[in-house]
Amino acid sequence: MNQFKPIKHSRVYEDVLLQLKDAIFSRRFKAGDKLPSERELTAQFQVSRGVIREAIRALELGGFVAIRQGPAGGAFVTDLTFNQVGNAFLDLFLANKLSMKEVARVRLHIEPEVARMAVRNISGSGTERIREAEAEEHLAFHSYRDRVDRLTRVHTILAAMCGNHFFEAIVKSMLQVTAEVVLAVDPDHDPDHDTLHGPGEHIAIVEAVIAGDGDGAAEAMTVHLKRFADDLVAMETIYRQRFL
Repeated sequence: MNQFKPIKHSRVYEDVLLQLKDAIFSRRFKAGDKLPSERELTAQFQVSRGVIREAIRALELGGFVAIRQGPAGGAFVTDLTFNQVGNAFLDLFLANKLSMKEVARVRLHIEPEVARMAVRNISGSGTERIREAEAEEHLAFHSYRDRVDRLTRVHTILAAMCGNHFFEAIVKSMLQVTAEVVLAVDPDHDPDHDTLHGPGEHIAIVEAVIAGDGDGAAEAMTVHLKRFADDLVAMETIYRQRFL
């Protein structure tokens, strides 16, 4: 029995893609499931293999499926995450459609509110996670990537804790762009300076959140973000000169 409707008009590629997405959104195909083969999809949609391949490629680029090679390979449905949003932000930055100055300004508007919202949702396990993340900033780093990951973990935990998935997606996307620039331009920054996060930069934020002080958490986040905004803007200039 066919799972898809034959395509009978000119917008072939778009209609195939829409039907495949609908099958994923409606959970006819769940994360981990394998989509029908190219041969099966060609027969069900009654289109060429080239159209099917184009639609599958679009699904892969959008993060809806992962392609596996080999006899048991094919297009497997993935679990959608915020990574797709972050990748789109990064592409916009690389295309010079988004600047670090704009990222810094949006962070300054959103992340203080995220910290305030996290106060309302803090729990025993949340308190432990955020304290542990702050403490790990002062341990030896294994790599530059590890350094940046640890120095942004408090931000990602607060974003997840705030209770708003859209805010969480925006914060994580902005952190991804920031990490791209820092790792390329100044991965060995001195944490004793204000290039990214000085030692103890997050303590005031963490303590305010745990104490249930929403206004204090927002204020501490504002101070923290302002301390290194100019450095990030300067890093972007170097980044674009070197790599773009």
